[in-house]
Amino acid sequence: MKNYSVRMIRENMENIPQFPIPDGYAIRNYRRNEGHIWTRILKAGEPYMEIDDGLFDREFKRHLSVMEDRSFYLTTDTGEEIGTITAWWQNINKEVWGQIHWVVIHPDYQGNGLSKPMMTVAMERLKQSHERCFLGTSTGRPAAIKVYLDFGFMPDLSHENSREAWTEVASVLEHPLLGEFMS
Repeated sequence: MKNYSVRMIRENMENIPQFPIPDGYAIRNYRRNEGHIWTRILKAGEPYMEIDDGLFDREFKRHLSVMEDRSFYLTTDTGEEIGTITAWWQNINKEVWGQIHWVVIHPDYQGNGLSKPMMTVAMERLKQSHERCFLGTSTGRPAAIKVYLDFGFMPDLSHENSREAWTEVASVLEHPLLGEFMS
């Protein structure tokens, strides 16, 4: 299967699924000067992109003042940061959309249902400021796509090769919303 970049959209912020943070974990806000933690988590958990020490600054330096409100770390009960998610925004066609941005969990903790509580926190934050939201991902991440579908995100077919990309996703991921959307 090719690894396409794809976008998913959620047209409203109603009925956000609520997943509690499991025992033994917590979610806290980013604190000033913690970009190195974000970078460490991404270097460990991002399989498709080369993560360098300057990525955090390239992504967030212009808006560091809002990171403490919009970026979150998943921690163990001992305080070790093992995941990150950001409730960001982008201008799309002269409208400001919320954006789920950089969802990463350290590989040692993946597959334990931890991304859904992180999504709940980030989506609730987006709901405070935005009427709709989107995210970018890749077709090589079917487990992540399933989570996003469970949170009401739908494939955005407006980009080049998007129909082909989503057809490939549908061939490896059975999900009622995806099947309904692609028919």
